Amino acid sequence: MAVAVALLISWFTLVLLFDSHIRRNTEDDLIRHGRAIVSALTFSPAGFSADTYQPSDLRFDRPASGLYWQVSRGDNIIRSRSLWDNALDVPVGVDGTDWHRGTAAGPFGQDLVRVARTIQENESAEPVTLIVAADRASLIDARQEFARELAIFLTLLWATLSLAAWFQVTIGLLPLRAVQSSISELKSSPASRLSPGRFATEVTPLVDQINELADAREADLRAARDRAANLAHGLKTPLSALRAVARRVREAGQGDMADGLEQSILAASDAVDRELARARTAASLDRGPTAPAAVIERLVSVLSRTDRGERVAFEMDCPPGITLPVSADQLMEMAGPLLENAARYAASVVRVTARPRDLVIEDDGPGLGTANRERVILRGQRADERPGGHGLGLAIANDLAEATDGRLDLGTSDLGGLKARLVW
Repeated sequence: MAVAVALLISWFTLVLLFDSHIRRNTEDDLIRHGRAIVSALTFSPAGFSADTYQPSDLRFDRPASGLYWQVSRGDNIIRSRSLWDNALDVPVGVDGTDWHRGTAAGPFGQDLVRVARTIQENESAEPVTLIVAADRASLIDARQEFARELAIFLTLLWATLSLAAWFQVTIGLLPLRAVQSSISELKSSPASRLSPGRFATEVTPLVDQINELADAREADLRAARDRAANLAHGLKTPLSALRAVARRVREAGQGDMADGLEQSILAASDAVDRELARARTAASLDRGPTAPAAVIERLVSVLSRTDRGERVAFEMDCPPGITLPVSADQLMEMAGPLLENAARYAASVVRVTARPRDLVIEDDGPGLGTANRERVILRGQRADERPGGHGLGLAIANDLAEATDGRLDLGTSDLGGLKARLVW
């Protein structure tokens, strides 16, 4: 846009300069004709004449040709044949010091550019006025032709400059596009870094700064995760002590007080478990990809030896070629609570299905009502307030899915129970 505006201003300026130039040249030509007329001008007691003048331009002899001259003093006028019996208006303020340039209305409906001056035989004689004029139509035609050709040229120039700028920007941004692609890889695998040798020299300082920023961010995140994990571990012992206190309170016959205390302890314990799981998952900067088959088989092997797992059948549909964009540790932290939750509530079957970018775990248990699905994945909420009840495993899995740029969707399974779907 800026180039187009600049070229438009240039076009307007050049047209004005050209118009001024050809008008000045025309006036200079008229002055040369006028000087020739002055040299041929003779004075006598009867008046004045220019009989010896031989015009160098034949248009002076052709009526209405557009080129005229006239010498006048009062009603005494001599003129070129091109004027025929017309006369030019004598301009006001003309003297003999210099040629006066200007425009005027002429005969035959023409607009004229003219030069004029006075000539005086002697100081006592009355001066005569010499006017030489030309039709402006030829100047206007020349200006319009120049403006048209210049517009075509500048349009082609604008197209050429725009194309050149597009190529320059496109080629110039190629190194930055390579950096952009690598940054996307860095996002999917935070442990990786940009290799300066892969990029043009011009963007190497930028690559170095990005790597330093990634290092600083990783260090800050690790420190924050370590503090969260240390705090969560530090709360484990006080919570165990509080459980013992709640048990003694119940044994002392104060059941209501023990129930309230145990609910508070359960909420705090849930929060600690969630933060520990988040810290363990976030500590793994690798984002895979991971084949889920081995991870699911390992989890099922462990669960099948528990009291809850022994009574259900695990069905797995995890093709070997399927991968998920998380690390094995992260997948284990997410799928583990979901499998444990499914085994706890299943009547007889838990099904695991892996597809590209999603993992589905479902059971044939009582399921979870629509009203409770969003509530159970909120921080600290349970559909079943009993220890080990519905909610904590789902909330942990949801937190970890969000931490790995995924999400947890809850629905109703074809088996009749809860369907938990991890999507990336």
